[in-house]
Amino acid sequence: MERNDSKCQCLSLTEIKAYLNNAVSDQEKLLFSSHFSTCELCNEVKESFSTVNQLGIDEDITDLKGELFETVNRRNIINRRLFLSRIAAGILLPITGFTAYFYWNSTANERLYEEHFHSYVIPEMTTRGAEASYYEDISMPEDLKIAINYYSAKKYKESLPHFEAYRKKQPQNSYATFLNGLANLEENNIDVAIPYLEEVRINDTSLYEDATWYLALAYTKQKNKTAAALLLSELIDNSKFYSPKAKTLKSKL
Repeated sequence: MERNDSKCQCLSLTEIKAYLNNAVSDQEKLLFSSHFSTCELCNEVKESFSTVNQLGIDEDITDLKGELFETVNRRNIINRRLFLSRIAAGILLPITGFTAYFYWNSTANERLYEEHFHSYVIPEMTTRGAEASYYEDISMPEDLKIAINYYSAKKYKESLPHFEAYRKKQPQNSYATFLNGLANLEENNIDVAIPYLEEVRINDTSLYEDATWYLALAYTKQKNKTAAALLLSELIDNSKFYSPKAKTLKSKL
């Protein structure tokens, strides 16, 4: 099998299968590997073939064609026209359809989280009758002041070590714990954020509703639908502010 244009046009399915089965020459293997690194379409097909082979479900893929066409159509991973023209030609539909199906389902919770998550904005405060934007003039421990300033500037990663340093000295400050949990959510540290938000729910009634909402979102992203649904039910029954949002999210879980 001789090929000199593997970087210029998409590979055929036969060539991709040959590559996966080690049925190509060393020179072709280098050319194909180079092509996969620059062509998202061919690389996706390669990964799909590999998955199909590992799971042993070749015969099941054909049954997914009709069901998955709409799902494939919604994807924006690669150039849509090229993607759909290949599907229409019947060249890649079984493979890309299979990939799209699992991609769409595996990211459902992530999409729900992104749809409903909005960053918490720290309300402005006043001290001694003067406006204090970003807490610059408020008398508070230095670590907490720095952490809040970073948080307000949406520099969540930078805020985390200062929140942690403050918590070691004042672990009973629920508001600092709440912001620490939210900063971890912003940084996608879900497993770290959840205990902080749970702690706030238990210890501070003034932050109970806020902590419950963000905790429900955290469980949604973590794919713990049972825990998320229980928290959302609480908000539906007890929170005027969060009840509409909670109803909408719960209906989509």
